[in-house]
Amino acid sequence: MYLNWADYGVLIILLCISISIGLYQGCIRSKQLSAGEFHIADGRMAVLPTAMSLLASVMSAATLLGIPSETYQYGTMYLYCIFTLWIAIYLNAYLFIPKFRQIGSASIYAYLEQRFSLSVRIAVTCTFIFVNILYMAVVLYGPSLALNQVTGLNMWLAVGLCGFVSTLYTSIGGIKAVIWTDVIQTIMMFSGIILTIIFGFIDAGGVSKVFETIINGDRWQLSIVTLDPTVRYTVWNMIFSNTLYNTALFACLQTQAQRYLCVHSTKSAQKTAWINYGMCVMMVILCECAGCLIYAKYHRCDPLQAKLISKPDQLYPLFVIETLGRIPGLTGLFIACILSASLSTFSSGVNSIATVIFEDIYKRISNKHSVSDRRQAMISKFLSGSIGLFIVFLAYLVSFMKSNLIVIIFQLIGSFVAPILGLYILGFFVPRVNHQNALVTFILCLILQTLMLVFANFTGKQRRPGGLLPTSVAGCSPSLNISHSLLIEQSHNSGYRILSMSPVWYSFNGFAITIAFGLMGIFIFGSNDPRTVDASLLSSFKELLPCFHVLRKKKTDATITHEEKDIGLDDHTIEQENML
Repeated sequence: MYLNWADYGVLIILLCISISIGLYQGCIRSKQLSAGEFHIADGRMAVLPTAMSLLASVMSAATLLGIPSETYQYGTMYLYCIFTLWIAIYLNAYLFIPKFRQIGSASIYAYLEQRFSLSVRIAVTCTFIFVNILYMAVVLYGPSLALNQVTGLNMWLAVGLCGFVSTLYTSIGGIKAVIWTDVIQTIMMFSGIILTIIFGFIDAGGVSKVFETIINGDRWQLSIVTLDPTVRYTVWNMIFSNTLYNTALFACLQTQAQRYLCVHSTKSAQKTAWINYGMCVMMVILCECAGCLIYAKYHRCDPLQAKLISKPDQLYPLFVIETLGRIPGLTGLFIACILSASLSTFSSGVNSIATVIFEDIYKRISNKHSVSDRRQAMISKFLSGSIGLFIVFLAYLVSFMKSNLIVIIFQLIGSFVAPILGLYILGFFVPRVNHQNALVTFILCLILQTLMLVFANFTGKQRRPGGLLPTSVAGCSPSLNISHSLLIEQSHNSGYRILSMSPVWYSFNGFAITIAFGLMGIFIFGSNDPRTVDASLLSSFKELLPCFHVLRKKKTDATITHEEKDIGLDDHTIEQENML
């Protein structure tokens, strides 16, 4: 089914709004953006739009397409993410955010230089740039392919439009344009998915009918406790590894952590994190509902076995086309929902990459005092534009990756960002770890994780994922001519077990290897004298206790003014919190 004029109208409106916000923020409201405004909005953003932007940067189109397809294939075990998200946000709010804000830099990786060395900071920065560029390419290509094969929307047109529009408003308006555009795109995401769920329940015959179908189809899964590492979702990998995944995602990626520097105080940043948690929970539940509705519709005729689609990521678009296609504009709204997720994640990624290149690399090799603030802003804009265009070209290479979108994301974050989380934990809690130890540990972990990632995706030796639930083609039309060989192929499970490890476990592996190597490295590289390490760079476990924060509240309030001065915020920006 192809799009009609109403669908294209919705898409054009979305793109025009995005560009308009960038032009307004960059050319009208702030005719001469400073570097501080471009990267962290000078700490003047209100809490609510910043929280919405944080959600939009995390909930990519790959997530919106991936969670429903995973629910269709593996059941509802992903609901454990609600619990693991709470732990991750708690750690982020009371451990990472205070440290990042006290450092006084727009780059969160400045902490690693102060705690270890410049070489560690540069190594982590380069890793972030590499993984984020790959991630942005996945965010651009994956959804465009899914929409192309189901709706007929030209794939490279979608890639080009998303990349060009995001790059344009990001490079012109900076982080303010990104945040305010994210607000609109977050509204579009919620609107699109809520409408598909409402019409999906109507089409399926009601909530009770859908629940009965998923129970009978064994999709209601909350108690898979096997120790088999190849099973996609278990209680163990969701509680342990997914907690580390979410912590790394929210605390160790500049893309997300940069939002915490855009508000005026630590308290506001923590409030932003908790509001974002509530919205993330809502989005996960909505995506799980969408997955249940997809199964209820196709439980007797699996579109994959029937060859109606070629990849699980196309399940949700197919469901929308067959459920909402008869209503003009609603298919366009859903596509706008997916493209909004791509636009928001892409723009956030481009801005954050430009920020770390500027803060961690450019400032280290140039005399920043001899360069005017306006010129620094121009350099940041040039970096954003160049990075965005490069990622659009790189999106072509992603077509050679065979895994589902959400699997690729699990693997990328687990392989490259979880080791960064391990470095921060070593820096916070193990003062004896020195800079040589940290650098060697990080590099060794990256090598091991990269080898696992490459062999798992490009050798063809991995097994079929464990935990894949059965599907049926009994209700398919005979005209589809489903081959018996396809059913036999799906039941075949050859290949190397180690390469078939659930992608959820990658984060646990990356974190555990970093911690283990770091502790062993103390005996190889020697250790710091704990008394020589700046106490403000260290943390204690008591800081994670709620009672500790209640007792320290007055002290924290008294130091907010000093903290704001450190990151270059004006006193009058305190009033912005009232905007919430």
